[in-house]
Amino acid sequence: MQCLPSCVVITAESIKGLAREVVSALLGDGIDDNDATIDKQSEQTRQQLRNAPRGSLSIHPLVPGMCKGQSNPIMQHRSTKVSEEISKMLKKSYPAARKASQKTTDEDREVIQSTKGKEKERWVLQVILQSPNIAVASIIKSQHIGPGINSYWPNIQHPLGLAKVDIVERMPSSAYRKLMESIECMGIYPTLETTVVDLGACPGGWTSVIRRYFSDCKVIAVDRSELDPILMNDNMVQFIQGDAFTYQPPNHEQLDYWMISDIIAYPERITDLLKQWCSNKWASNMIVTMKFQGNEPDLTELDVAIQVVKDCGYTCRVKHFFNNKNEVTFMVSSVVENDGIQEVRRDLDVDIVGTQIYPSL
Repeated sequence: MQCLPSCVVITAESIKGLAREVVSALLGDGIDDNDATIDKQSEQTRQQLRNAPRGSLSIHPLVPGMCKGQSNPIMQHRSTKVSEEISKMLKKSYPAARKASQKTTDEDREVIQSTKGKEKERWVLQVILQSPNIAVASIIKSQHIGPGINSYWPNIQHPLGLAKVDIVERMPSSAYRKLMESIECMGIYPTLETTVVDLGACPGGWTSVIRRYFSDCKVIAVDRSELDPILMNDNMVQFIQGDAFTYQPPNHEQLDYWMISDIIAYPERITDLLKQWCSNKWASNMIVTMKFQGNEPDLTELDVAIQVVKDCGYTCRVKHFFNNKNEVTFMVSSVVENDGIQEVRRDLDVDIVGTQIYPSL
């Protein structure tokens, strides 16, 4: 779900002490520039962060209980206080740690023009308390890997990569959470003109997500068995009783299709499904689950499927989400993301499907 590259382990008794040790260990701040204890990596990171754009740094306070999705994990308050102290320290010397301007200035417009066609620079600093006096910390420039304009690694938006995806109302199946995680991770959403094809749709968990959050989207649900009665009576859901592996979307040259699928099948069949849809360019975006047999993932077949998708000209990312079991989710897109004024203004804390499960600074 998340990683802490080039991390350091520090100890201190107080909250301010922990914050000082983190900043010193990661950036060399508080150490004389001529001191031999400053390693080259810290010095390089410090210089890069000083030149990073205003508001480009996210700080994630973490504790081990978050890895289990606990609602109120122990030491969360202390971790947040440590991160707040770190934020105060960094704001003095690093514009990246300050809030981005809400108004688009002439300087902002120059930045937008100079970065046209490039991804925005984003940084993430993570602090995970192992005990009240021991912390593991990491700071790194996140890499945009797509698909989607907000798809960075390590994750800049959600601490530990976790988003709230629980729906209180009755849903046809619990599998809906996987689709919500995928859409939130991509940051690409169906439009008014999109038709979403749900292959192997029964009982309708994934179709329900599309109809709930993208109410103007038509859904073509394909399965041998009927969906939940509520969905079967939905005028925006067209149910087609048949084989999901042989279905072909009509008029795909003129219409914008998404394909989503959570079919229970051997990995090889999912590879064939992806090859069919990608080679024929039947959909602009796809979210597909590949399930594995036994207890171990079939990494060889996974690599084959990824290469098939990329050979067809699509951007592909595969993740094991919090709600995945012995399976992974393919996020596939042919969309080319272009930087522009609206994208720069987009607030990364505002989500359509999921919201932050844990706070960040």
